[in-house]
Amino acid sequence: MKIQLLPKIKKCPNCSAVNILRVNGISYNNNFKSLADWTLKKKLNCRKCKIQLGLFVNNFHNEEKLVWIDYLNCEELYLTKLNKLEKYKFKYKEKNKKTEYLKIIKEIETIQNQIRSEQVRVKIKVKIQNKGMLI
Repeated sequence: MKIQLLPKIKKCPNCSAVNILRVNGISYNNNFKSLADWTLKKKLNCRKCKIQLGLFVNNFHNEEKLVWIDYLNCEELYLTKLNKLEKYKFKYKEKNKKTEYLKIIKEIETIQNQIRSEQVRVKIKVKIQNKGMLI
């Protein structure tokens, strides 16, 4: 168990505020499929915008990411369906079935648009909560 004495300094992905983190040896359950190879080391709220953030560490590549949890949840809902469609897309491309391939691409695009719209909703919700109301 590795305990770090010096705090880490990370910027918030939403408001770019500087957050000072102290990471101890505790790891949380990582329920996110898109970051399956990563370990969730710390959960915190941004000091400025108060959104929930997670510090993920990849032990294989010595990388760290500070991720907005609600933003990541938008992608998690559709991840299994997207992975399945990507496999079908690859299969249809190899077999030169253009009509099925185009249908799959269309479905992938609609799901990606849904993800983007949900992420925009999350951003707007946070701005409304932080500012009181939009002008």
